Amino acid sequence: MGAALACMMGQMSYGKRQFESLDGVMRQLIPPFHSAAAELLTMVDRDASAFSSYMAALKMPKNSEEEKQKREASLQDGLRQALSVPLALADRINLLWAPLKEMVVHGNIACKSDAQVAAKALEMAVFGAYYNVMINLRDVSDPDFKSATERRAAAMLTEATESAAAVLLVAEDRK
Repeated sequence: MGAALACMMGQMSYGKRQFESLDGVMRQLIPPFHSAAAELLTMVDRDASAFSSYMAALKMPKNSEEEKQKREASLQDGLRQALSVPLALADRINLLWAPLKEMVVHGNIACKSDAQVAAKALEMAVFGAYYNVMINLRDVSDPDFKSATERRAAAMLTEATESAAAVLLVAEDRK
């Protein structure tokens, strides 16, 4: 939703006589949001698919020691797959902050609230990704992977929180 709203702001500025001088800027700013909106939608399906491998591993037999080891290895692999999607989503969203800030600076002022909602929606998506990662990390057995992933997710959440605040500040300053 955030990427789509930012894209809309750009489209409401591009090709309009009153914003004609900004056409070059808008031609650079619109595509990242357009492609991100499409990519982020596909990540919803990828997230469900990735988690299904973990759920399938839960159903594996655990009668013998060998079955238990295979099941545990499959569970850990499923968790890593399940973690990869929200991490990728947060990474993808965090690439949008700089163009969003530029969009707010240059875009159609009538769309300011759309940009503000875009900032909060993108921040919320990273917030959701962070907690998705945290809940799935509980069952990860590799302490090094777990620690590195926790740090990475926390850094992405901090970036999103700070970037959203910066975008909102720029938007608020536009009259």
